[in-house]
Order: sequence, then structure tokens, then C-alpha cells
Amino acid sequence: MEFKGTPGPWTHSDSYGLHETIGGSIHGGGNTLCHVMGKGIWKGKATANAKLIAAAPEILEQLIRLRNKITDYDPDDDDHLHIVDAVINKALGRE
Repeated sequence: MEFKGTPGPWTHSDSYGLHETIGGSIHGGGNTLCHVMGKGIWKGKATANAKLIAAAPEILEQLIRLRNKITDYDPDDDDHLHIVDAVINKALGRE
């Protein structure tokens, strides 16, 4: 399982007051990956969204690590591991 996008880590930087709805920018691999807009929402929510996006590569990496660690686990119907697998596949562009 390998992520084909810009490798992490990604960082968040504030918009420094450029616009009241900008939650900041996401940077990775020496480039600006995106600006997080929050039109119609409070700047605090837009910033929280941006910080979550910046953490995405680490979240995905740890989710894959944990899923691989329990690969021999025999799940029952209540474990919802199929949901974990679906989320990983979505993040890796396999959906």
C-alpha cells in the first residue's frame, strides 16, 4: 500500500490575515499544496479543517500500520474492518 501523492510530512501555515475565510495553506515536498478556504464558515473552522488536512499523511500512515499489524486477526461482523479497508483504499485512490 503506497500513497501516490506528495509524501508527508505536510505542514499548515496560517493565512496571516490575507482573508477572513482562509484557514491557511498546506505545504509538502517544498511546495504549497493547497489553500483551505472557508467561505461561509468561521475562520477557526477553516483553520481546523486545514490542520486536519495537514495531518492526513501521518493519519493514513498510522492507519495502514495498525491495519497491517492486525492482518492475522479474525474479525467478526462487529469489527467494521471492512470500513477501515475502504477508507485506506479511498485515500490511496483505489476506489
